Amino acid sequence: MILVNNMNLIESFDKNLIVEKEPDKIIETIISKLYFYGDEVYKVYKYEKFFFGDFSSFNFRAKFYKEDFLWNKIMAPVVHLELKEVENDFYIKMKKFDDSKNFTNLLLQKNISDNDLKKVVLEMVVRLDKITKIKKNDPDYDFNQKLVDIHLSDLESDANLLYLIGDFISKEKVDEITNISKKVSLNTSYFKDYDPNNFSILIDNHADNIVFLDNVVEFVDVLPPKESWRVGDINFIISRMAVDVAVLFDEEKSKIIYDTFEKNNAIPAEIRAIYQIRSALIQMWCFYSQKKPDIAKKYLEFAESRVKYLQGI
Repeated sequence: MILVNNMNLIESFDKNLIVEKEPDKIIETIISKLYFYGDEVYKVYKYEKFFFGDFSSFNFRAKFYKEDFLWNKIMAPVVHLELKEVENDFYIKMKKFDDSKNFTNLLLQKNISDNDLKKVVLEMVVRLDKITKIKKNDPDYDFNQKLVDIHLSDLESDANLLYLIGDFISKEKVDEITNISKKVSLNTSYFKDYDPNNFSILIDNHADNIVFLDNVVEFVDVLPPKESWRVGDINFIISRMAVDVAVLFDEEKSKIIYDTFEKNNAIPAEIRAIYQIRSALIQMWCFYSQKKPDIAKKYLEFAESRVKYLQGI
């Protein structure tokens, strides 16, 4: 860890040594601190070890910052402004934005048009393609995996995450849903025969991370922290977006998301259902962790409806 005046960057920001004035506010997340000064925001990652890497290691820290900024500069060019370096450490300069205009709030308020739903899909796909083309030649990214291996690993990761909220959903229920999803997955050819040439970079497109700034769509803080979560089937994050629309707005409207992306290349119904289940359970965990159990319950009910569909085929 490189120190600034014998302090790390978080300590330096806290003592107003990087910006020589008090911040308007400070927001602390699990892995970072955000310092607000007028229209500018500075993000600094904590010097701690997390399940996906150790930020007290300079090598990991430098690599993660550079990757984080590369992805977010493409996905949110208006918000993510500059990667700053201070004595061999880093922070990210961002533009403050109106959080009330994020996808979650717009869906809950039913304040989003069909054209805006299409725009979100089309903009996301174009920007994802840019990152994918860059990362195809990056030795740290494996585009030659088998989708079935990625998928089964993701189901295990999902289950382990959900075990942490046993007071909301029992381990038995998690295992039941996971096992049904696995069984159907292994009985289809989709995951086994998937062409790795079709792999895409995958972002964390939680509805909170999608923001409308006037007529511009921004995808903010989208880098999945774990490297193994960054390559896969783009249909999964399309489903994740569609599930947000179905649960927070209207299920009929969610068809716009699929139709805009799929056109004549619709995936099998059972695969869509599996991706919907995974998406709903991830969002359930997110909203429950944000102390919004009423919304989390809606996602759980949606996941259970998709499980019943799989049990009936």
